[in-house]
Formats: sequence, structure tokens, C-alpha cells
Amino acid sequence: MVLSRKKRTMILAACVLAFLASASAEDQSMTKKVTIDEAVALAMENNIQLSSDAIDLRIKKRAKDYSWNVFIPATTASGTLMQTNMKETSMGTKLEGKDRWSETARLSTSLTVNMALIEGLRATRQSYEAGKITWEQAKQDTERNVRKGFYGILVQEESLKLAREKLAASEDRYRQTGVNYRNGLVPELTVLKTQLAVETQKPALQQSELELDQLKRQFAFLIGLPVNTTVELDGQIEPVIVSLDENTLVEKNLGNRLDVGLLAKNLELLNTQVRAKQFQIFTPNITVAKDWAPSKQPIDASEWTDNSGSFSVTLSFDLASLIPFSQTGQSLAEAKDTVRKTELALRQATYNAELEIRNLAKKLEKYRASIATMEMNVALADKAYRLTEQGYRAGTIEYLDLKDAENSLMEAKLGVITEKYNYLSTLLDLETALNAKLN
Repeated sequence: MVLSRKKRTMILAACVLAFLASASAEDQSMTKKVTIDEAVALAMENNIQLSSDAIDLRIKKRAKDYSWNVFIPATTASGTLMQTNMKETSMGTKLEGKDRWSETARLSTSLTVNMALIEGLRATRQSYEAGKITWEQAKQDTERNVRKGFYGILVQEESLKLAREKLAASEDRYRQTGVNYRNGLVPELTVLKTQLAVETQKPALQQSELELDQLKRQFAFLIGLPVNTTVELDGQIEPVIVSLDENTLVEKNLGNRLDVGLLAKNLELLNTQVRAKQFQIFTPNITVAKDWAPSKQPIDASEWTDNSGSFSVTLSFDLASLIPFSQTGQSLAEAKDTVRKTELALRQATYNAELEIRNLAKKLEKYRASIATMEMNVALADKAYRLTEQGYRAGTIEYLDLKDAENSLMEAKLGVITEKYNYLSTLLDLETALNAKLN
């Protein structure tokens, strides 16, 4: 049967549309493979919270760069066209028509200075420096969260892999038991037990797969990838075991911590604000003002005259602020108390920082020893499982004993993976606590 040209055209168009739809579906479900360093780089570039923190820092930098604008005089310009209601001057001269109209131009400028302005400039710079420390903290926390998330997914993937291997072994055992049952070698109860072992593993496996998918979606969001991106991780959990001395760590790195540094910078800022308030109260304000106000009356006068312009220098004190229980005096007292509280917080933070470093170093040593022990346990559990399986196939070992050996082997393998993750996670926490990389 020969197709008409119209039908051939329609079929060709349908094929093209199907191809485009397929390509679009592939684009909508993109897969991206990343290493841990690539994931960190993506997070630094795309993370929403980090972008918000960068805007905060940019605001503080702009405030610092233009803090000198407090010395720009307040300047206003105006022009007035006016008709007087007076019918005659004080000398009796009658005012008619344009004689009653006048025009005035005015330019006023003034600047008020106080010693507090100098401290205000210093406070703006210190606020920016504190903002830089906060920005570094945000980057540090983001990198730590990305690395922990990366390793956490690897743990979940390895756990899922072990669960699938266990299910595959159970399915193989179920098939073999079925063969043995049909040959009259085992009772039906054994077949039912092996079948139950297979079926009870499937819901847990499906739940683990769902949780892994959710973890990957959260990780994709953390590093700034589109929601429909499927993340594949290129890495493994194999920590480089290091031996650390907690006393050396405290001695070399305690002063480099960002949280302690931020509190110290905030204390500097608070002291600057106290000095600014003191200058505001105990030093005078100096106001320099200049006013130009040329006018023409009548409006068609040939020249402008400036009879109301002025220049002034004013020295002023706010006497009410000298009273200790005034609003300004109380504000100064509160600022001083805030300084004392921050000093105590800095002392407490320094103590807690040292305690955290020592605790993390001890935990790291504990995980290092646990990894070595658990790796040995895996070897023993694996040998016990193989011997038990051989005995089960030979009919000398009960099925429950084989099940116990299999569970012990899986728990041992998961224990090693978990301890390696704990080691890496604690190492990341320690690097954050030290504000340093540990090679």
C-alpha cells in the first residue's frame, strides 16, 4: 500500500515531535556526577544562603567605603517668586503692578561636627571587619555541610549496597532451598523461612532507596543544582588517619578561631561606640553655616542684592545629656554594661573553644582505634559466615545460625563504614574548630 504525500508528511512530523519530546525529557531529568571538591565549588558559587551573606558583606563594605560622607555639608537651594500685600512702602510710596513683585534665590549650607564622628568612622570600619569574619564563618560552615553531606550519602549508598547484596544472597538461598525441597532434602518449613527472609527485606530496602533519593535531592539543593538534577557522587569513604596532639592543637590554633575572633572584633566595636557616646556627651558640637539669599525687588530691578545672607559658627552643648539619669546618660551606661557582658562572653567562648578542641581530638583518637578494631571484626565475621554457610549447605548448621552469621557480617561492615564516616565528620568539625586544615 502506497501512502499519500500528506500521510507521509504527518508521520514524519510525528517522529520529529517524538524525538524532541524524548530530548526534552532527558534535559528535564539531568544527571550530574561530582567529586567532593567540585561539590564544594558549586556550593560556594550557587548556595542561596551564602549568596545572601555575600550581600550583607557588600552592604557593610559600601558603608565603610563611603563613611566619609558624614562630612558632606547639608546643602539646600531654593527660589521664590513673591507678591507683597503692601499697597505702599513705609515712606508712603505707592506700590503698583510689578513693583509689588519680587524674586529671591537662596543657597544654604551647614556642617555640624563632633569628636564622635571620628569614632563613628572607626566603628564603620570595625563593623566591616566583623562582617568579613562572619562571611568566612558562612563559607566554612557551607563547606563543612557539603563535605558531611557528601560522605553521608556515600555511607547511605554503601549501606544500600550491602542490603542489596544480602537480599541477593537470600534470594539465591531461597532458590537453592526450593530445589532441595523438591528433591526431598529439606522440609517445607525451611523453604518458608527462606522465603520470609527474602520478603521481609524488600520493604526496608525500598525505604532505604527512598531515603537515599531524598538525601541526594537535598544535597543538590545545598550545592545549588536544579531540583530535577540527579546527583551521582564520585568518591569513597577512606579517611587518611592522622595522629594529633591536643596540647599542640590548642597552643597553635586557639587564637585563630573565627568565633573567638568575631567576639573580639565585636568587643572592639562596642568600645568604639562607648567612646563615641562619651565624645557626644562631653565635647561640644561645632556648626558652620553659610547662607546666600540674593533678591530683586521690584522684579525688574537691574541688580541682585543680598541683604539677608549670613555666615555663622556655632558652639553648642547638650546640657541635659550631662545628667547621669538622662536618656543619653542611661544609653552610655547600657553601652558600658554591654561591653562588660561581651568581655565575659569572650572569656567563656575561649574556654569553650579549648574544651571543644580537646574533646574533638579525643573523639578522633577513639574513632581511629575503633576503625582498626572493626576492620578486624569484619575479617572474623566474614570467615565465620563462610564457614557457617558451608555447614548449612552440608546440612550440619541450622538456618537460624546462618542468619545470625549473615547479620553479624553485615553489622560489622556497616560498623566500619559508620566509624569511618564518624572519623571524617569529626575531622571536619575539628578543622572548623581550629580554623585550619589538617593534612
